[in-house]
Amino acid sequence: MPDRELIQAAACLPPQLREMLQRWSDSGSSVCEELRLRAGFPMTIVTAQEEIPTKTRALTVQQIQDIVDRACEYSAHTFAANIAQGFLTVPGGHRIGICGDAVWENGHIRSFRSISSINIRIARQIRGIVPQEMRNRICRDGQLSNTLFFSPPRYGKTTLLRDLVAQLSESGIRVGIADERGELAALYRGLPQFRIGPRSDVITGCPKAEAAIMLVKTMSPDVIVLDEITSERDIQAALYCSHCGVAVFASAHASAMEDFQIRPLYRKIWDSRAFSLYFEICRDRTVRLRKEIKEGSLC
Repeated sequence: MPDRELIQAAACLPPQLREMLQRWSDSGSSVCEELRLRAGFPMTIVTAQEEIPTKTRALTVQQIQDIVDRACEYSAHTFAANIAQGFLTVPGGHRIGICGDAVWENGHIRSFRSISSINIRIARQIRGIVPQEMRNRICRDGQLSNTLFFSPPRYGKTTLLRDLVAQLSESGIRVGIADERGELAALYRGLPQFRIGPRSDVITGCPKAEAAIMLVKTMSPDVIVLDEITSERDIQAALYCSHCGVAVFASAHASAMEDFQIRPLYRKIWDSRAFSLYFEICRDRTVRLRKEIKEGSLC
């Protein structure tokens, strides 16, 4: 069966690369997760197992810039804020990561003088992956527990969070999504590119901590979702939401519970007791409860 998501994500590529990917799709080869395009080298296809060079010509800087221009629909100023953060979201929720010669101004990247490489991540929504046992533990007797999911990168944290959000939203729970980099909902011209349910509200394009606080103040959510806690400000926002009576779901990068507990930033999460349930997403995409903090206990 043709890989519809791959063909959609490749729409901004030049014809010869799109044709090659169509043949890849028709051949039933391994599922493509990413397309890597680097100046001076042929495009590579990333699967779950390996990164495969294609038999195409080496790309030039101008060709890569042309791809980004097409992804922006030749309106770069419309996407300037996203480009300054190093990514673009295109129809279907696919994301283009950007690297190159950055323009640094007032403590932030403002733009790129030139783009040397891009990474097109193929978005695939997978439904029904939240185990019923996990959902029952998170939502017990009508009460939501503050829950944190952790794993190394590319293990499926965002995919699982997205499915959990959709299920809860469809069951009548109001969800506020602080989607700083557009990975959970992937808003494109105001419309989510992923299924996130009818009772979900999204703020994207600003730091997740500020978005979370704004959602609490303006949308009265039952739960706030923070994908990837990366700063103390995120921790403070999670505590603020919790103190306002709003549940918090979040994710973090860690290889194991022991790794999570010894990292300085994550140790602050642990010490704050902001979360009562800790789930690990394993390499095989299974989800295991690693720690449950009960009232008055850290064990």
